[in-house]
Parts: sequence; C-alpha cells; structure tokens
Amino acid sequence: MLRTSPCALAALCCLLAIASANAARAQAADGLTWPAGQVLPHFPTPAPQLDALDVSGLSPDEQLTFCALAGQVNRRQPRLALIDSRHEPEREAWFREPTIDLDLNPPFTAATKHKLLAKYAKEVAGVVLYDPSRNAHLRNVAFTAAGLRKALPVTRATYAALKQQGIELPILEDLTSLKATTALEAYEYLLNTYWPRCEKRFLVSSRPEGRDGDYYHTRDLAAACGAATIWLDCQDEAQRELYGKFLDDMPAGNAVVLGWYTTERSGMTTTTKFGIGMVPSDHFRNATIFAGGSHKITPPRTPPTPTLQNKLYITIFLSDGDNIQYTQCTMRRLWDQAAEARGKVPLNWTMPPGLVDVAPAILNYYYSTATLNDCFVCGPSGMGYIMPVNTLAEPGAPLGSAIDDRDRLAAFTQLSARYLQRAGLKVVTVWDNLTPMQREVYAENCPDLLGVTVQNFRDDPKVASSNAASGLRFERLVRAYCGSYDDLLKSMEEEYAKRDGGEPRFAAYQAIGWGALTPEQLVKLSEEVKQKCPNVEFVRADHYFELQRAARKQVED
Repeated sequence: MLRTSPCALAALCCLLAIASANAARAQAADGLTWPAGQVLPHFPTPAPQLDALDVSGLSPDEQLTFCALAGQVNRRQPRLALIDSRHEPEREAWFREPTIDLDLNPPFTAATKHKLLAKYAKEVAGVVLYDPSRNAHLRNVAFTAAGLRKALPVTRATYAALKQQGIELPILEDLTSLKATTALEAYEYLLNTYWPRCEKRFLVSSRPEGRDGDYYHTRDLAAACGAATIWLDCQDEAQRELYGKFLDDMPAGNAVVLGWYTTERSGMTTTTKFGIGMVPSDHFRNATIFAGGSHKITPPRTPPTPTLQNKLYITIFLSDGDNIQYTQCTMRRLWDQAAEARGKVPLNWTMPPGLVDVAPAILNYYYSTATLNDCFVCGPSGMGYIMPVNTLAEPGAPLGSAIDDRDRLAAFTQLSARYLQRAGLKVVTVWDNLTPMQREVYAENCPDLLGVTVQNFRDDPKVASSNAASGLRFERLVRAYCGSYDDLLKSMEEEYAKRDGGEPRFAAYQAIGWGALTPEQLVKLSEEVKQKCPNVEFVRADHYFELQRAARKQVED
C-alpha cells in the first residue's frame, strides 16, 4: 500500500482544487452546459438585444464564414442571429414572441457585414483558408477545421476583403493546396485529420453546394462545439461505407445526426444501422440562440380519458414532427392560422423531443398555447428519426430490417425514453415497421409509452398491429401520410361499416403535416364523418391507446 505524507496530500488537494477551478472557468468561458447523457448542449441565456445579419445578400462562402462567427460568438453568450429577408418570415417571428423575449437590433447587411465582423473579431482565433472551386466539399472540411480551431473558414477573396477593411486575423491553417477533388477524398481527409478531435455526440450532414440555405442552417451548432460537418451520398456504396466509419465511432445511445441526406431512405437506413437517430434540421436557423436560456419544459394538461363505449374511435396524427425546422416554420404557420379551428376536434401534433435541448422556448410555445384537444406525440422515431424496417426499395436503401443489433437499438430506445420523459410525450410514431425483436426492445426500454404507430404504405400486409407483453400497443395506421380529404373520408366510412355493434373499434390515421390537409379541413372532415356515422368519436392519441387497453381488458375479463 502506498503511503502519502500530510504535506504531499495537501499539495495534491491544492493541485486538484486548481485543476477543478480551471475546468470550471473553462466551462464558464465557453458557457455551454453539456452533462453526460445530454446529446446536444445548452447555451447561456441570450443577450437582451441581439445583433442580426441579413444573409440574403451574401455569397455562399460568406454565409459559411458568418455562420461560423455566430457559433463562436454565441458559445460564450448568444448575441448574433442570422436572418434571411427573402422568405419564411415565420422563422423571424419567434424573435417577436413575447414569451421568448428575444429582440433583434436593426440587421447588418451585405454592405455593412465587415462592421459586424470587426465587432466580434477578438472572439475568434484566426482563419482557415480554403478553395471550393475544385471541390465544393472542401467547404465542409474547412468548416470542421475552423470549428476545432475556434476560427472562421474563409476563401482567399474573403480574407483579402477582411484585410482591406483592417480586420487582421492570423491564418491558422491553409487548405487551398489540398488535393482532394472528390467527396470521398475530402471526407477521408477529414476522417483521418480532424475527426479524432471532433465532438462525437453529434455531427452535421449538410449540403455544401446547390440548394439554397444549407450554408448557414444548423452549422452554427457545429462551429460552437467542434463537431464535424460532412455530406456523403448514401446511394453510392463507397460513400455509404465511408459514412459508416463516422457513425461507427459515435456512441449509440448518446449521439444524433443533424441535417439531412441526398435521399431520405438511403440516408435513414444507413444511420439506423448504427442505432443513431437523425434530427432533420437542414433548414433550422439559429440553433445556438434557441438552445439558450431556461430549459424547463411545461407540458400541457391532459384532460380525463372518456368512458369506453361501443363506438368507432378515430385518432388523427399530423406529421412531420421529426423535423425541428417544421416546428420552427411550417407548423407555426399552420398552428397560428388554425387558432379558431384548433380545439374543435382532437388532433395529434408530432413533435421532436430534441427540442428540449435545441429550442425549449419553441416547444413551450406550442405547449402553452394548446387547447385540450391538441395532443402532442413524438415524431419518428424517438430521439431522432430511425427507420427500423424499410418497406419501399430505393437505391442505397434495401428492403427489410435496417437494424438487427439489439444492443444498438436498446441504446437508441433508452436515450429516447429519457428525452420522451423530459418532453412529456407518451406516444411515438415509427416509419415504416418494426420486427418482433424491435418491438420488444421498444417495450422494454420505453416503459412510459402508451402506444406506437407503424406505417402502412401501400397496404403492406407485413405491417401489422401487435401488443407487447407489457401492454404496449403497436398500431398499424389505416392510412399513412395521407394528403387527400376524400381518401380519408372514404376510409373512415369503410371502417365504420365494419362495426358489428358488439365491441369498440379503433382506427388511426396520419395526415401530411405540410399543409396538404389543414386543421380546418380536418375539423370539416370530422363533422362530415359524424353526420354519416353517428357512433364515431374522435379522440386524442393518448386517450385512443388508453381506451384500446381498456377494451382489451374488457374482453379478457
């Protein structure tokens, strides 16, 4: 046994105290709160007045530079927002929402952008030079490198403009001579050079060229945290294999991917294999601001479950609540425009539980303005979107189970259970299907769930309802992701015709949440169905599964 003298012990305690104080100061300087088991960081309370930059007049590479600046600035305290005056004013409406209490100063523009950068230049360590002319994917490589160095990714033209304005920042890395002409070469370089130092709890899958917007959406979070930004096409076997190397090095049960993919199913089946959820966010703005402040979530009150009767019980889900940008923009528009209609019929609104980290104020806005007939459920498929079983074959997305590793799925569902509890969500929607093993894992690890819906694309007979030993119900949707009023009406009438009057029946439907069927239309639909079918009752999803469980118990007794 080693013996330590009192002096040596006192010195050791002193060193430990100094190390602890230094660590505390470092955390305070960065401002992030990010304990174990929390996938995404919490930022400090935003400044009362935020600077803003209108990116509409900036080039794609300038947008990258200022997105990185926002990440570095907001890490210490959220002070800089990126806005776009060209479209989607709903995103900026959040800054005017009284319950959120964020105020924007008059925005800087393309003409005054250097004044903004000069204001915050001391908060970055320097620049990483890159040249996207040969390979656009070098934007992602440079952005990743800059995040690790607390720097800004800049082209030579941008750097020259900074110097001309008297903004002197040292060149920390020069990637302009990097010989990587393909996506594979770029991300193999990133994997070998930067990935070992990157934050592994999330990465950002973000398009480096083409579609407008990916240059400044979600990336600020990566810049603030030193996370990787990549873009690999999972339709291509070699790129899919390389992407798997990143995913395999991330901790299942404590990691997500942010962004999107070249195609949904090729990307989703690839990510699912590793037990990691995707949080669709390729058009989510200002994550480093909305992740700031209080993270106390106040779920809305749940009304009492109605008494079970011999009726046809119908519940309607409005999807796509796995998209955090959907809750930031399209859902906000639908929600506010339907203020008079909401409450006239029970509707289920899918929500991403990741909002408890990345945008608690947005989640609380919906919770605080909900009626008793607005029920919130988890969008696909827990803490992030996974696709346990793919029922629609596409390039890079084979049919069948996408995850057979029970341990990885258990890790994902355990993570989901924690986030569902924090968000107050008790029903999950899953695309497309679940194998018996996968259903067991959900039931074992999500004990607070009332029910899970599974898709029914093309009336696939392989998609079926089932009950777990715990009583958890897996409900096959009668119609999945439907955008047709007439189709829903006809189907509900058909379900009603199947009643024999002897026992309750249940039918769950899912409508497209991007405005194809609005809440107003669904209110009209429910009224028409009730006129034609008197023993129909529309219910919330939580009541639906509770009534269904009561009906099963009634049969058993």
